Formats: sequence, structure tokens, C-alpha cells
Amino acid sequence: MPARIDVLRRSLLAWPLWAAAGHLLAAPASAYALSLQFVDDSGASRALTEWRGKPIVIAMAYGACRSICSTTLRVLEEVQAAADRRGEALAFIVVGIDPAEDTPQDWARYRQLRKLTRGNWSFLSGTPEATRRLAQFLGVRFWRYDEHVMHDFKLLRLDADGAIAATLDWHHREAERLL
Repeated sequence: MPARIDVLRRSLLAWPLWAAAGHLLAAPASAYALSLQFVDDSGASRALTEWRGKPIVIAMAYGACRSICSTTLRVLEEVQAAADRRGEALAFIVVGIDPAEDTPQDWARYRQLRKLTRGNWSFLSGTPEATRRLAQFLGVRFWRYDEHVMHDFKLLRLDADGAIAATLDWHHREAERLL
């Protein structure tokens, strides 16, 4: 009987490792493999695959946010300025975390108020499912707290194939890391 308990105990301890390994093996290596569709701030349908072949900087944000998202925007603007100094062409994509609040119309107002009118910036809204799947791929956690959506501070550069090439977070906030 003790041998059976030991086998059971080892099996139960190993199961999370196997489950995690299976999850890692099943995870796509490219954001483009997710085949996600969004709507931009002008109301046009956009497939994430439209950016295939181009380096992009992507972030998820909550338009009504007053703290983390303002930091996200400030750092994105720093990355844009650094790319301009280097003569590097980057596309900037901001995806709304809360599809009910981050509508194309809301993003259009947000973009105009903050003078983010360059053609290489896109503000996207998606379905709850598309939003969740992209957040999972990017490793961005978000949750509701009362009436607000809380989320990680995370900016990522995707390479031409849609793979994560670099990340900025609370511990690594130097804009140059994304170039």
C-alpha cells in the first residue's frame, strides 16, 4: 500500500509539470498564428496578420486608465522618438483590454486628444475572445477591480514573423530595449 501511495503522490506532483509542458508546446510561436481580427479607431476591420513582415511594438491598454496606461503611452512615445533618431520604421499597435469601453470611437477620441495621428500608430478593439487570446500570447494579465480594469505594464516588440523579440515591463523600462 505505501508503494501505491508513493506512486500516486509522484503522479500528482508531476501532473502540473506535464500540464505546463503541454501548454507550452501548444502555444503558438507567432502572434500571426492566432488569426485574430480587430477593428481600428476609424472603424475598419484589421487582421493582425496585416503587420506580417514588419517589426511592430505592441501594447495592451485600457483607454479609461489614469495610471499604468499613461506610463504605457509615455514609454511608447519614447520608443517612437528613439526609432526616429535611428531611422528605424516601426509600427505601433495599441489593443484595448476592455472591448466594452475601448471602442473604435473611444480610441479615435483618445488618439486625437493625445495627438497620436501618425500613420504608423493603430488603436484596435476586439471581441472579448480575441482580446483574451492576444493577452495570453503576449503575457499581459488583466482583471477587474470594482469598476476599473487593472493590468500589467508590458510593451513588446514583435519581429517580422510575429514572434516576441523584446519586452519592456516594470523591471525593464528603457525604450532602447525595443529597438
